[in-house]
Amino acid sequence: MAEENNAPNENTEAVEPTEVEQLEKQLDELQDRYLRVQAELANIQKRNLKERQDAAKYRSQNLATELLPVIDNIERALEIEVEDEKAVNFKKGVEMVYNLMIEALKNEKIEAINPINEVFDPNFHMSIQVQDAEEGQEPDTVINVVQKGYKLEDRILRPAMVIVAQ
Repeated sequence: MAEENNAPNENTEAVEPTEVEQLEKQLDELQDRYLRVQAELANIQKRNLKERQDAAKYRSQNLATELLPVIDNIERALEIEVEDEKAVNFKKGVEMVYNLMIEALKNEKIEAINPINEVFDPNFHMSIQVQDAEEGQEPDTVINVVQKGYKLEDRILRPAMVIVAQ
């Protein structure tokens, strides 16, 4: 009978390492899952932080985009020559409004792109016409700006529409 008592003990001992191994395997899997969830959470937090920073950085983009045609029209109005005293005074008032708008854009880090005599760059310029280069002009150089472009920080709001020397 002593042998019979030893046999069940051997079975119990054989079963226990298997259970321990299974529990260790489960623990490893859970630890791995835990680390992955932690990493995913950290990535989500980083992504959210970047999105909030970008939203703050580019918060004035939509308003600026809506105001650009207004600024274009004010610039066209200021190009008109006037001689009448009332018209001159009116033009001065319009010029004051224009200057305030340009200053407000600068305060929001919105800058005009005016690339006269610069090398054509499709990232900042949109060529609408190509002309033969005149004496002293380099090929692929912007020779005329039809419409100014604007950028906010490092983001292009509107490319400058230009004429390029060929």
